[in-house]
Amino acid sequence: MCSIKGIYSISIGGKIYVGKDAQIDKKKRLKEHLNLLKKNEHYNTYLQNAYNKHKEYKYCVLYKSDEITLEELSELKKEYINKLDSYNNGYNLTLGGEGGLGIVVDEQGRESRSKRTIGELNPQSKLSNEQFYEIVELFMQGKTNSEIAKMYNLHDRYVSLIRHKKRFKKLWETVEDYKEETSNGQRRGLDYNGFLKAVEMLKNGCTNAEIERTLGLSSGTGSRIRHKKLYKRFWNQYQEENK
Repeated sequence: MCSIKGIYSISIGGKIYVGKDAQIDKKKRLKEHLNLLKKNEHYNTYLQNAYNKHKEYKYCVLYKSDEITLEELSELKKEYINKLDSYNNGYNLTLGGEGGLGIVVDEQGRESRSKRTIGELNPQSKLSNEQFYEIVELFMQGKTNSEIAKMYNLHDRYVSLIRHKKRFKKLWETVEDYKEETSNGQRRGLDYNGFLKAVEMLKNGCTNAEIERTLGLSSGTGSRIRHKKLYKRFWNQYQEENK
């Protein structure tokens, strides 16, 4: 079943923030926002300052669908930011809806950099906060590191570091429903299509290291696939299909 995706707004003190949610029926992003706001650790300092002042918010679903793709959802978010003017007169940090540079303006109009450098506020970050949460959603859908890397123009190993919580550690703390599943010796991240790619690479003479690097697998996994010690169910399915 496809998850219901959508666009939402959070209104505080008469101004709004427009966001997108890959599981809007569960209010996934709202929960993540509130978790950070209540800890006074939100990466959007404008939103955090407003919450600290007013201590209340209004949440509204602007659009939802189980057919829209993540790419289309990103474009739709831009349209809502423009339509509702939440960049000039709200809490969105850019017209595109992705994170800004962490510039804070106090009540006297003085500018300074935000002290927090998590996620998109970190100049070394390759992804925005919204993209991080999208990737977590893709992990939960069973997408491989290689598939995600192609979608976001990343290296497979960087996606693997995110998957194992070696990157975006502060944002991972806001994710409550992610579990790295194992089943019959399988590690989440290699679905049947990824397994077929590994088999094709084996047939083409690729080394275990090449397979691991391409598919974002941990060291030793290539050898275990080669010797059929992993993904036994996939091996059985593959053999049935190729009789």
